[in-house]
Amino acid sequence: MKYLNDIKVMVLVVAMCVLQSCSEDVLTQTPDHVISEDLVVNSVEKLQSLLNGSYNEISDGSYLGRILYKRAAVKSPNFRFVKTIYNPRDYEQTEYKYEESSNNNGSAEDLWLQCFKAIGNLNLILDNIETAEGDDTERVQIKAQALALRGMIYFDLARTFSYPWIKDGGEAQGMPLKLTSKDIVIERSSMEATYAQIITDLNLSLGYITEDTWSVGSTKYITKTGIHALLARIYLYKQDWENALQFADNVLAIKGEADLMDVNSYVFNDYTSESLFEISIDNENSVGSNGLGAQFDYRDGGQGDVIATQTFIDLLNVYEGDPRAALLTEDKEGTTSAFVKYINRDGGSGLSIHNVPVIRLSEIYLIAAEACANGASGGETQALVYLNTLINKRTTNFESAKASESGSALKVRIFEERSRELALEGHGVYDYIRTGTDITRLESDHVNTGLNSNNLNISATSPKTIYPIPASEIEASGMEQTIGY
Repeated sequence: MKYLNDIKVMVLVVAMCVLQSCSEDVLTQTPDHVISEDLVVNSVEKLQSLLNGSYNEISDGSYLGRILYKRAAVKSPNFRFVKTIYNPRDYEQTEYKYEESSNNNGSAEDLWLQCFKAIGNLNLILDNIETAEGDDTERVQIKAQALALRGMIYFDLARTFSYPWIKDGGEAQGMPLKLTSKDIVIERSSMEATYAQIITDLNLSLGYITEDTWSVGSTKYITKTGIHALLARIYLYKQDWENALQFADNVLAIKGEADLMDVNSYVFNDYTSESLFEISIDNENSVGSNGLGAQFDYRDGGQGDVIATQTFIDLLNVYEGDPRAALLTEDKEGTTSAFVKYINRDGGSGLSIHNVPVIRLSEIYLIAAEACANGASGGETQALVYLNTLINKRTTNFESAKASESGSALKVRIFEERSRELALEGHGVYDYIRTGTDITRLESDHVNTGLNSNNLNISATSPKTIYPIPASEIEASGMEQTIGY
């Protein structure tokens, strides 16, 4: 499998660059044109540097730093493109219009390569952590984080490149599981095997990770509670409602209602009271106007090429005093349709020096509510408790906004609350796909955007909702392309 094997070389090059400043003997022990794997992995200290590099790979614009979160937004009914100020991205227009093909696949290749580059880093760590020289306490924590991050990345790959569990269950095509740096992988696993590996990685990491400190900034690394939160999300996608609820409740036993932001404190800065895991972005790893915040805000040098649809604006204005509606601001078309959740920390141009939330406490309440609404312990009565706990924090008139629905109407209410609360956090279209909800985009929401009757409304199980495996990977390795492409 040429592309995934070549990533090992890329990983070693990156790792050498990371470690050069840490060890002066690196360049003297090996000729410039030879990469010695031993120099990268022979100590716990160097593997810690490689782990730090892995967090940076995850923050890259080709993964969580732009592509995955922006894709989730623009393929949903809640956001649309406007003409870009800088460097119009035709490949993103392809995604917005649901016109991907195996050879014209939007950002699929960039995301695929970036994810496997990060997995390559993590595999190198896991292959060598037991024999590396150094402190045993640090060794265990590096191993725990590497396992958890690998599970998270494979989950993001699976939900992006494979059909959802609701369509074909475990029989669907899954991901190629490259689990060591020496693996040669040419076959896709099943979704059952893919999810089993994801869950195994995260559960193994729970056996090693230390208890949370909750010190400010600690959630820029994967934590024990963050792992429980990710498992709740993963089981939700797998429609394993009891396990989704169990892991959500594990989180809520540690972080509860008092930690939810309210109408007076709903501000998206770094390390809020709701933070369970977020990716740290600073001057060194920010990608400036190519980063996430700049995609939605045109001020101070931002791209501002994605704005809210009227459908989403109306949804935000249902509750009195909803602080999420206050995130709407002026867009470059002269209306108030820019939804600005991410604010540049240091001011000035770029608008992408801000942390990226991976998972927050509010999502856990919504996971618990959805699990109960679908039959988990407590049923609809408990679902309403979880849902209303969050709603009460998002309005100045709770009695008017309070949820009381049942059956399918309750599930719709939870879906709508997820749309409000988790917008621009990597959910968007994924919620439509995983729940089997068709994507319906109103023509009035998408004027002068290039959408027409052929690409306004998309079936939730259409191949168009997921990325094809990049043609370059298929050609290099002979991997099986996704059915439907």
